[in-house]
Amino acid sequence: MKHKSNPVCIGAGLVALDVIISDTNDTPTQFLAGGSCGNVNAILGFLGWSSYPIARLSKTVATELLLADLHNWKVNSDLISVSDDGSTPIIIHRILKDRKGFPKHRFEFRNPEDGKYLPSYKPCLAKSVDSIFNTRKKTDIFYFDRINRASIELAKLYKTEGAIIFFEPSSAKDIKGFTECLEVADIVKFSSDRITNYSELFEKCRVKLEIETLGEKGLQYRRSMEKKWHSVNGYSIDNLVDAAGAGDWCTAGVINTLYNLNKNIDFISNKEIVKSLRFGQALSALNCTYEGARGLMYNISRSEMLSYILNIVESHEQVELIKNDFTSEYNIKKTSRKISSLYKTL
Repeated sequence: MKHKSNPVCIGAGLVALDVIISDTNDTPTQFLAGGSCGNVNAILGFLGWSSYPIARLSKTVATELLLADLHNWKVNSDLISVSDDGSTPIIIHRILKDRKGFPKHRFEFRNPEDGKYLPSYKPCLAKSVDSIFNTRKKTDIFYFDRINRASIELAKLYKTEGAIIFFEPSSAKDIKGFTECLEVADIVKFSSDRITNYSELFEKCRVKLEIETLGEKGLQYRRSMEKKWHSVNGYSIDNLVDAAGAGDWCTAGVINTLYNLNKNIDFISNKEIVKSLRFGQALSALNCTYEGARGLMYNISRSEMLSYILNIVESHEQVELIKNDFTSEYNIKKTSRKISSLYKTL
């Protein structure tokens, strides 16, 4: 009997070290892999995929911590380079409460001890494209979240090999580059908060599946052969703790479900699209009941999570309440390292 291999996702973009600090409780500081690309690939690894993030990191303690966390989730690091001219982005993810006592989070990019900027993102070099592609030529999904020459060329190469191209931009400042990305993408997912005039700017660049997230209002999607956007309501959350990472969970959930339902993006039905979106939304909402962009993974087993999420998605079509039913059974995996002792070496 032939062994069924796991689906593969190769991702290019932001892979960072998240330094998670909670000002609301005594939770020790956590040092975990983050960034949109890092989170999506780690979540897909948790869901049973073979994940290969592409990154250009530096030789630092931050990289060691980041890679250790990725390896914990069986994420493959073959396409991650570690060199003197690389950079490992560090993002402080602070969890706190507003004046009314409601939870919120803030991303910080300066060292709170000396005010200096922390290391930032460096894209892979265009001259590395052939080497990366030759190392791993086949993938089911190619995901990218940053506009740069290397990512665009890799998307084109992987598309010729039959991969579905998923583009998740963080902004639309580079109109020319953005347009080139849309021309190669099969799916684009963006936030209405970050890109407010998408339809006006890129009406002529119709992607096979466009997904616009609308925050508490849910999301909407449109197919290339349609002019109308279709709305999909979101989920209510019983006890919001931290909304960071919500978009990454939604993306991973959509990728996972769409691919499992129909591997040919040209023949996916509206029913399959909606089911995929609702699965992603449910994952996103449940993760918001834990600290950290991927806190859910450190609290719940995959089987428990899938059972819970599938029951929600398949039972009703209306807006539902997401509750944290796992707190008593699972504890967040914490690190006892202190942030102050690491800043000098990160």
